[in-house]
Amino acid sequence: MKNVFLIFIISLFFLTSCSNADKTKTEENDKLNVYTSFHAVYDFTSKIGGDKINLSCLVPSGSQPHDWEPSVKDMLELENTDIFFYNGAGMENFIEKIKKSIDSNNLKYVELSTAAELIKNENDINDPHVWLNPRNVIKEMEMIKNTLSKYDSDNASYYEKNFNEHKEKLEKLDTDFLNAVSKFKTKNIITSHEAYGYLCDAYGLNQVGIEGLMAESEPSPSKMAEITEYIKTNNIKYIFYEELLNPKTTQIISDETGCQLLELSAFEGLTKEQSDNEYDYYLVMYKNLDNLKKALGE
Repeated sequence: MKNVFLIFIISLFFLTSCSNADKTKTEENDKLNVYTSFHAVYDFTSKIGGDKINLSCLVPSGSQPHDWEPSVKDMLELENTDIFFYNGAGMENFIEKIKKSIDSNNLKYVELSTAAELIKNENDINDPHVWLNPRNVIKEMEMIKNTLSKYDSDNASYYEKNFNEHKEKLEKLDTDFLNAVSKFKTKNIITSHEAYGYLCDAYGLNQVGIEGLMAESEPSPSKMAEITEYIKTNNIKYIFYEELLNPKTTQIISDETGCQLLELSAFEGLTKEQSDNEYDYYLVMYKNLDNLKKALGE
């Protein structure tokens, strides 16, 4: 009988020890588990959440989010996630698939493009790339800040501080664009596809896209001829391409017209070189501004 009692006491000790170890581990890693859809959303969330959240991104940085599909592994990881930030407005075709497949009542979906009338604008832009207007990014970061603060009130002041710092940087970026564009000799740009509606609307530029909004198919011969004629008529010297797209069609028009190619990033993801050099939204947008200055003149 004494042996049985002793075994019971020893077992209870080990169970209590294991329970305390699990509790300690939970407390040490008591951070929100946050997922983002693709790189732009990841970048904005990391700037607000910093080291107070466990942050992951679904779409690999060098991939286009339009036609990417999540794996079974991705779905399983999302079931253990607290918050999922995504752009919406038709940018990620896989969102509805995720919502139908994920069996979790705890996962909070946050569509950033709905922030503060991003989609409601005077020119009715049919374009999901809302973040190419820095003023929209302020609204998106504010939504991220508010969401993180709601579910992690202990770190609300930290999220608020980060938001205020980046709001100032984004306001400066916007001012720098406005000042530069006011000196441009022309406002017409040729782009590889029509991803720059919000950028152009914010700064009075006029884009002519070689391919459509999602760059899903090559333009027709008549469209190619139209673009070529537009370039010649308007004396355009540069064609802007997006780093993650196949440059085949853009290169054909460049060869036909003698235009030089310049990068204009839509910041959907990063190339390996950009990742290696830790590019973020500010670095990419200022590089975009430098290339616009080169193409449009000051």
